[in-house]
Amino acid sequence: MTVSAQESGFRWLVLIAAILGYISLQVDNLSITPVLPQVAASLNIDLGTASNLAMTTFLFASFLVQILVGGMVSDKLGVIAGIMMGALCAAVPMTLMPWIGHSPSGLAVARFFEGCSSGFLFPAMGPIIGLWFPHRQKGLAGGLMSAAVAVGSAAGVLLGPAVMAHVGSWQAMNAVLSIFGWVTFAFALVLAFLPKPALASHGGPDPAVIKRAIFSRLTLFGVLVSFMANWDMQCLFSLTPTYLAADKPIGIGYGAMIAAQLMIGVTLLAGILGPMVCGLLLDKVFKGRTRPVLLMGFALMCVFVFLLRVPAITGNIPVLEAVLILAGFGPQFVLPTIYYFIAGSYEPRVVGITSGIWMGVGTFGAAMGLFVAGVTIKSQHTYLTSLTVQSLTALIGFLLVFALIAARRSAVSA
Repeated sequence: MTVSAQESGFRWLVLIAAILGYISLQVDNLSITPVLPQVAASLNIDLGTASNLAMTTFLFASFLVQILVGGMVSDKLGVIAGIMMGALCAAVPMTLMPWIGHSPSGLAVARFFEGCSSGFLFPAMGPIIGLWFPHRQKGLAGGLMSAAVAVGSAAGVLLGPAVMAHVGSWQAMNAVLSIFGWVTFAFALVLAFLPKPALASHGGPDPAVIKRAIFSRLTLFGVLVSFMANWDMQCLFSLTPTYLAADKPIGIGYGAMIAAQLMIGVTLLAGILGPMVCGLLLDKVFKGRTRPVLLMGFALMCVFVFLLRVPAITGNIPVLEAVLILAGFGPQFVLPTIYYFIAGSYEPRVVGITSGIWMGVGTFGAAMGLFVAGVTIKSQHTYLTSLTVQSLTALIGFLLVFALIAARRSAVSA
């Protein structure tokens, strides 16, 4: 008897490979951020330039690959191929960093190829949910993969400076941490040679199916929702630590140590528990209905990010911690649900491509959010306007959810 992919034990091996991939991706992405001052000093450039070379280049590459080829790889060659390519893009430049990371151009090239790892790995999430897991476990699969992103983020931030302290340079630190990518690649390579169960879709889509999926109202509103969600997520995780640490009136004035302690709840509790709760809500509570979870996520971001402006909140550390955690639950509800939504809204043959387009535009939204925040902070010397913009962006996302659900209903009835 032939066993389908959604009922075979092999699906759990695919999920483990993806989890390893998302952990390695985020270790690759974020291990360099705590040591950017040392990167700038070693390359004789200012901190702003170092940040752009390391982070903006990474995001730009992720955007390009997700839009152009990342989803196609998962649809035509399979998610294991996408995981392998993502792992290689992370591991190879990190391994070579001691040799190529001694100039700004070398750093930029390495971070560009590292960013490509994100472009291959994130589009695989939709097909894994849609093709490899039955309806009763789709939320669980998405929640575990999203939680792996949070685990990798926390590991990267913690391991970067710790490993650098032992090995003596940020270049050597990268080489050591490349082990995460190599382990992922090796695990996925083994899976590539094992017998696989039958999938619901194989061989990739034809051009007509791709065109119909891309140029639809569903995709239009989907990329807008993803744009807003990634804008808020990136600003929350990238800007809030500095807002908490910076001296008044620019920030709150708690200093780097207390700011880091406050963010632990956001990165670990909300980052890991949030996707798991999201999966439980999708699978058990709302029985696959995505609208309530999307609305809850955007509402959490809208309300609790805005409350970070309020002195009565920011002046009380226990209350502030609670508000930060609730704000952190917002993107952890929205982003896994987006992949769940994609997996259930398109033909199986184009889930990878549409995941790449949705999240590729979302990556652009993340970069745009950081850019707008940088402009407002520089011009007004305060984070308050940036927080207001984040809250408004979440409100727009909340409203766009209704248009997105209506577009899917129209697509189903067509």
